[in-house]
Amino acid sequence: MSHYNFRKIRAVLPSKQFVDNVLNKTQRRTPTVIRPGFKIIRIRDFYIRKVRTVQSMIHDKFGQILDDFPDLNSIHPFYSDLLNILYDRDHYKIALGSMSISRNIVDHIAKHYISQIKYGDSLFRCKTLKRAALGRLCTVIRKQKDSLSYLEQVRQHLSRYPSIDPTTRTLIITGYPNVGKSSFMNTITRANVDVQPYPFTTKSLFVGHFDYDFQRWQCLDTPGILDHPLIKRNTIEMQAITALAYIKSTILFFIDISETCGYSIHQQVTLFRSISRLFVGKPIVLVLSKIDLRKPNELSQEERKIIECVWDKELPKETFSDEEENENEKEKEELDEEDEEKDLIIGQENDESLGMALFNRELDWNIDWELKDGFLMASDERVKLVAISSKGEMGIAKVIEQSCDLLKSERVEKKVRSSEMDKNLNRLHVAIPEKRDEFERPPNIPKSILEMREKKKQKGYVKPKKTLSRDLEKQNGGYGKYDIDLRKEWILENEEWKDDIIPEIWEGKNIADFIDPEIERKLDELEKEEEEIIRKMEEADSQEMEVNDLNQTQEKMLDKIREKKMLKILKKNREKTRGRKSIPTNKNTKKSISSLKEHLKDMGLPDLPLKQAKKRHLKTKRGREKLRKGMMKELQDTQKEVQIGQGVVLNKDRSRVRSRSVDPRYKGFKDETQLKLARKIAVKQFEKKKNRYMPKGEGDRSIVTYRPKHLFSGKRGIGSADWR
Repeated sequence: MSHYNFRKIRAVLPSKQFVDNVLNKTQRRTPTVIRPGFKIIRIRDFYIRKVRTVQSMIHDKFGQILDDFPDLNSIHPFYSDLLNILYDRDHYKIALGSMSISRNIVDHIAKHYISQIKYGDSLFRCKTLKRAALGRLCTVIRKQKDSLSYLEQVRQHLSRYPSIDPTTRTLIITGYPNVGKSSFMNTITRANVDVQPYPFTTKSLFVGHFDYDFQRWQCLDTPGILDHPLIKRNTIEMQAITALAYIKSTILFFIDISETCGYSIHQQVTLFRSISRLFVGKPIVLVLSKIDLRKPNELSQEERKIIECVWDKELPKETFSDEEENENEKEKEELDEEDEEKDLIIGQENDESLGMALFNRELDWNIDWELKDGFLMASDERVKLVAISSKGEMGIAKVIEQSCDLLKSERVEKKVRSSEMDKNLNRLHVAIPEKRDEFERPPNIPKSILEMREKKKQKGYVKPKKTLSRDLEKQNGGYGKYDIDLRKEWILENEEWKDDIIPEIWEGKNIADFIDPEIERKLDELEKEEEEIIRKMEEADSQEMEVNDLNQTQEKMLDKIREKKMLKILKKNREKTRGRKSIPTNKNTKKSISSLKEHLKDMGLPDLPLKQAKKRHLKTKRGREKLRKGMMKELQDTQKEVQIGQGVVLNKDRSRVRSRSVDPRYKGFKDETQLKLARKIAVKQFEKKKNRYMPKGEGDRSIVTYRPKHLFSGKRGIGSADWR
């Protein structure tokens, strides 16, 4: 796998949080209730389960760390060296090694104490061994405090690092600081690299992507590199060196011809020659940047010669003052002393043939300085020279085209030279057609196409605009008035026939003669079939409807039959309700107010309450009012002494209203439906309470009080807030 996603590495907990996490999960996942009266086998299993749970959790956590972090020996060399530069290979391996050793120690401790708990003779002895085991396991975690914190810092930095695929099509931008690398990166990709007018704005590798020739390309923006020995390069520069050394790509080396970066053209070309060992077998594009500040044709002859001699063993000497010459001599002496260290750039010491491989190429550097369409270009078989300006985007497209084409051709050549190509070529066959006769068969081009080509060659030719149906609609009155002529699309032998009226007689024959002769018979059959279906539907409807074609005698007999049937039904219902007291009710009878008044007069009672009730019924407002109070007072006065029958006197101080009697079976409920609903709710509540405690066992934690008062009341003391 060449593409790595370090964002998937899970977080590494600090040692204290690690311990709390393991112990809390153990407390939740294992039983918590044990009694001295239990069998000793059950007590041993209880504490063995605790120790095994803690051991498995710690083992899994350490294993997760070892699996998530990349192994330096199995990943791509680019990432292996990058991790060495950023985090120190030795420190990284020691941290992961301590995780592996701790995992083995945890397994050994758990195995030792489990074997002792198996021979525990009491609850106290087993509990003591369990505490000792958990204490030693937690001590192992606490001892890895520094390694855990270091790995978490590495994880955080790796998760922020861009995902780089070392094997895909890639362009690498390099050069001195502040020469326009990040500006070019922002122009060709959607990356947002910070651009500032001071050096070393870019301190790490940045990745962008763009499309060229229907393919996805990767572009790397590297930090600026200074021209000094390898041992003096810092971490920022070494990231760029690693990318140049291990990623197969096209190298875009930027040279600031305006010299606003603070370095002369001679110094920039010298840097190119010093790191040229990293360019072995890679296509190169020299990019002359910032041509908006200084035109390429404004370069002096000396500067042009320096650029032309970029591949030569010796560069033209640059003119310096006496002080500058002394400084340069000192720098040369230092470079000679540390020349062996430079050979370590690509991992081989004192290999002069590898360093001079580029210089021994037979390159024909006949550069033609011509300014075409805003960019300056001089080409060689392997090297391209292009001048650009990111500000005005001059020459940007040409740089992309040249660099991508160089890399594509290089990759194709490599595949052709590989051993796999011989196997594939044997499976391919190219068919070449042979000439069968002496006849010439030129291409057949229609005359209309040839005429159109001749017209296009003439000056001032304007392509005629095609008349659309929309244009015809506007010319003929617009929507609703214009009718589309469907005949204009007909393909006929004679175009004039399109507007002819279809005749009844054609070539001496009547068109009607060509109609199907059996059409009438078929229509008759269809009509008969339809009538038969309608008749059957009517018969079915008539059977469902009640027939009322009886005479008087038959109707009388039918009434007697129905009456007799009804009597049988009533008799059967009386037999069902035998022994029950029936309350006759007649809902259809309605009593009028006048009949109620006559009934009250017969009983010797006044009709005043009836009048008041009528008034109250006609009122819209309801409630106890003064009118109602007055009515009750009058009713009490009239009912003081009323004689009913023979000397019977009713003396009522207050009127009483008898409430409606309720069936005692319902026990305070309105009806049987309400009683059934209440019983159903009661059973459901009982089962809910019963089922809550049904599956409970010794492994379930029961927290009776979530916030005990003695822990959450009063002022907090000076001690720690950690309850553990």
